[in-house]
Amino acid sequence: MRHSCLPFLLSSRIRSIPSSVLRGSNVSRKFATTSQAAASTTASGNAAFDDKHTAISHCPEVSKLRTPIRGHPLTAKKYVGRGSGIRKPPYAETGVVPPNPHHDVILIHNDPEGLDRMRHAARLARRVLDYACTLAKPGVTTDDIDTAVHEALLEAGAYPSPLNYVGFPKSLCSSVNEVICHGIPDTRPLESGDIVSFDVSCFINGVHGDNCATIIVGDEQDVDEIGVDWRGVPYLNRYSSPEEEAMLRAGRRLVHATRESVYEAIDRIGPGACLTDVGAAIHDVADSYGYSTVEKYRGHGIGEIFHCPPFVKHYRNNDKLELLPGMIFTIEPMLVEGSGDCYEWHDQWTVATVDGGMAAQFEHTVLITEDGVEILTIP
Repeated sequence: MRHSCLPFLLSSRIRSIPSSVLRGSNVSRKFATTSQAAASTTASGNAAFDDKHTAISHCPEVSKLRTPIRGHPLTAKKYVGRGSGIRKPPYAETGVVPPNPHHDVILIHNDPEGLDRMRHAARLARRVLDYACTLAKPGVTTDDIDTAVHEALLEAGAYPSPLNYVGFPKSLCSSVNEVICHGIPDTRPLESGDIVSFDVSCFINGVHGDNCATIIVGDEQDVDEIGVDWRGVPYLNRYSSPEEEAMLRAGRRLVHATRESVYEAIDRIGPGACLTDVGAAIHDVADSYGYSTVEKYRGHGIGEIFHCPPFVKHYRNNDKLELLPGMIFTIEPMLVEGSGDCYEWHDQWTVATVDGGMAAQFEHTVLITEDGVEILTIP
């Protein structure tokens, strides 16, 4: 996407696709509700990570455990053949995104059949996102996971929305450590302690579904001793060094705060609310943890068009827009340690923090209803 208002929100070989991904049953554990998210702070804070009111301590030794992310070789660009029978978005063949005929209009979705299509696309995107998260293990490459996501979506009859969007070469966005968004899956093996965000989007029945989540690679064990992450996976409680423990605690706190921010935003919206409530909620959570919220990239309307109004800022702003029943858009905050300033790699896609601070992202697609808000990206 190259445009700050259009994020897409973006053995070691993985081949088999669990039938549960395609049937619709959950392949991992569900996102907790907002109240459950708040409760998990009490359960996991202090034991697994410092709570929101604890000042961030910068341990120089921790940085030695992380090597700055650099681009690794890419495998060949994937392609969905014409004989696949899969309906493709208009940019799939050429990489050129047609002009949006509704560029200055916010669409209201009130057709029951159209809403059912949106729910189906969003839930498929969510199930495949859950699947991608289960595959992130030390030694596995993000390219391996991209291949698994690509095959899962095709088998479900969907086109991977990122593929060839303005030329993007893969079917998944995978952003590791200081990479904020739009990371291109490559051949770098994941390492224990990596903070990795997966952004899974799909196009099926003429509409797009879009969501994102962040996990910490290798931070898991069989028994719950100090708490669980958002999937219900127990945190690791055996460390090779104090530096590794400090690294994992810092990563957990960042991931937890970012997830909390998206649910705080959802809690504050509904019919009659203002779009600015989203940015204010996210900024409030970021401030309470001592993090920055990235201002350059935004959420967006979604439907038959991948990115359309309204564009959703994740920081305090003055964009006055009353939310009405039928509006559908994404909320996809990116929180970072240190400064929210970022830059784009030479590949013209990968976006990273300027100061090397770690980043995390969560995203839901939501529908404003007559009496509240519906999260579409649920299993």
